[in-house]
Amino acid sequence: MPYQFSAPMTVSSSQAAEVTVVVRVSTNNDQAPLVAARVVDAVRTAVDVPGTTLTVSVPTQPRAYERGELRILPAARRVFHRDGAVELTRMEFDLLLHLARRPGHVQLRTALLSELWGLPDGVETRTLDVHVRRLRRKLGPAAELITTVRGVGYRMDGAERVIIED
Repeated sequence: MPYQFSAPMTVSSSQAAEVTVVVRVSTNNDQAPLVAARVVDAVRTAVDVPGTTLTVSVPTQPRAYERGELRILPAARRVFHRDGAVELTRMEFDLLLHLARRPGHVQLRTALLSELWGLPDGVETRTLDVHVRRLRRKLGPAAELITTVRGVGYRMDGAERVIIED
């Protein structure tokens, strides 16, 4: 059920007209009523036309994304799963973005360690495995997008479920 905010005003015009303005603000569900009230106040102050009614609807449930369930915003270094924001470390974010930019292609362990960690070939370390494990844990149901290719590396599957918003 969306929150409805209305501000009735009287109008003296021979013809009625309706203007629809859509404003999308990403916030927590807890903050939605406060944000909606502030937007209504700002619009009411900016427009200040006598005789109009101002209505704002705020969905109380997170909107399912039209395409994909995992959104990556490289410029903001943010990741969103359909349930909300996913907090990642710098390396977890870099790893996820690297895999997501190459969907369906196996990324060799040695290449990932070299490109993301700057390690030379031949270095034995479990840091990649630890980061993948932590990343999967944080992604929840979307963890299945990252596939382990035993003895080789990792691959991002389900490209249609991932959106990179450059």
